[in-house]
Order: sequence, then C-alpha cells, then structure tokens
Amino acid sequence: MSEPRESSLLRVSSVGRRGVLLVDGEGREISAGTSGGVFRDGEGPVPGDRVAAVASRGRLMLEEILPRRGLLTRTSPSGREQLIAANVDRVLAVVALREPPLRTGFLDRVLAASEWRSLPASIVVNKIDLASGEADADLLERIAGDFGPGGAGYPVFPVSCADGSGLEALRESIRGQTVVMTGPSGAGKTSLALRFRPGLDLRIGTLNPKTSKGRHTTVSARLIPLGGGTALMDTPGLRVFSVEHIPPGELKRCFPEIRRLEGGCQFRDCMHLAEPGCAVKRACDDGGIPTSRYASYRMLVEEISANRKAPTPSASS
Repeated sequence: MSEPRESSLLRVSSVGRRGVLLVDGEGREISAGTSGGVFRDGEGPVPGDRVAAVASRGRLMLEEILPRRGLLTRTSPSGREQLIAANVDRVLAVVALREPPLRTGFLDRVLAASEWRSLPASIVVNKIDLASGEADADLLERIAGDFGPGGAGYPVFPVSCADGSGLEALRESIRGQTVVMTGPSGAGKTSLALRFRPGLDLRIGTLNPKTSKGRHTTVSARLIPLGGGTALMDTPGLRVFSVEHIPPGELKRCFPEIRRLEGGCQFRDCMHLAEPGCAVKRACDDGGIPTSRYASYRMLVEEISANRKAPTPSASS
C-alpha cells in the first residue's frame, strides 16, 4: 500500500465495512476511511467513483464523492434501484458457453439495464474451448445472429481464458475505457481479470457439481487498473439480474432492434404487445427481429408490470 496523500485522481476500487480501497492515477492502491456524511444522490461510495480525500492523522479520509456519470444499476432485493458501479464507459456482459450453461435471458436483462442508463455494452462468451459438436456451434451462431451487428447490434466476443483465444481483440476493444463486467457465477469474470492483469490477488471458484452453478468467489466489486487509461471492474456473480426499476412503458427503448422501429407503428404509444398495426410484430413475423428477443421483451414487460401490481400499458385506440 502507498503512503496516504491527497490526489485529484483518486478513484474507489472497492468498498468494505471499515473503509474503502482507492487507486491513484498511477494504479497504486491506498486504503482510506470514510465519514457518515459521504453520500451522493443517496448512495455511499461505489467502485469507479472519483473522490476527493485528505490526509488526517496519518490516514487518508474520503471527504467527497465527485459528480457521477455512466451508472450501471439493477433492482435490489428490496425493490429499489441499486447502483453497482459509477463512471463506467462500457458494460461487458460475460457468460460461459458451458459450465454454467449459457442463459440468453440473463443477457437480455443486463443489456436492458445498460440501455436504460445509456451505457454501451459488449457480450463476452467465455469458455469456447469447451465447444464440441453442432449444438455448441449452433448456439454461438445464434448468439452472434440475435445479439450481434445483424440483430440487436452489440459487439460479441467469443473468448477462452484457458487458451487465450479472442482475448487480444477484446482487450483492444476496451482500450482507454473503464468497463464493468457482470455475469453469472462461474462464467469466468475473475479469470478474465487475471488474464488481463496477471498476479492479482483474486480467487477463482469452481462449479457446484450438484447444480452446475458457479460458486461466488468475488464478494464485492473491485476496480482494477490495467494501464494506459484502461480499468476493469470485477463484480460478484449474480443468479438473476433484476430490472424491475425500469418502467414497463420504457422497456421498449431498452431493446435497440425494437427502438429502431419506433414511429412505424399505427399508434404512437404502441407497446408492441397486442396492438394492431405494430411495426415490431410485423418485423418479428418477417424475420427482421429475432423471435427470442421479442419473446424476452414481452416476458419482461409482463413480469415488471405484474410485480408493480399495475396493468400493462396499452396503446390508445
């Protein structure tokens, strides 16, 4: 750890019960205390925050959280919008081809949360070294078709942390950015961080043999400087990425392929569910929108509406 000192380049790396770990502009880690008055927009410090701190009695004390941008949020178990990371340039939705099985529903939720906060996102499909047979090849092709440039429009990176394939292209794509990784336990987020910065004190978990689900090894989010202005945030694995904080009437703007057709429907407030003259349903029938993505959109609208105990919005006739 470096000696306590003031710096305008300090960022929060991780948050603990007794204080925070900061990183300076040269990537050095510094522990600091916090006071009860350090809050911004109702939130305490989170990884990625830019902060002002002063030395006090031989220890650095976090004094102020500077204005935030680039926020990644999800719905907490209590139902409120929870801030995961701040000052983010891009979200990496990390899933595994296998072990644990790839769930496109998780991708849909992470991408919707990113769109809600106007954050660019990329998809990382890890463990492609485990691919074997036509089923895996078809799955990779479907992910590229549904989510890639010809579908939703996201960059898709098939990679392997085991043999290094695809990692150079991924690293080049995030150069100079602060990116936050989110994905299910066992998908390989920590392995990815170790590939990009070997020697970090990070623990890699294994799958539960009974459930085929990953074990939590990252217990709190952490910002990891990679040099050259690039920083990577490793976050704890999630079983579910909840997006109930997004109003159901706004969800259509969180699916790029649906948003692109806005204005083509018969009704201006079309929800693309059961309304006549819907350009989105027409595009789905014609193959212009993947049926899986449209089905996921409908499911999320119904799920969020039901959990809010409010009727699903519909277009006026």
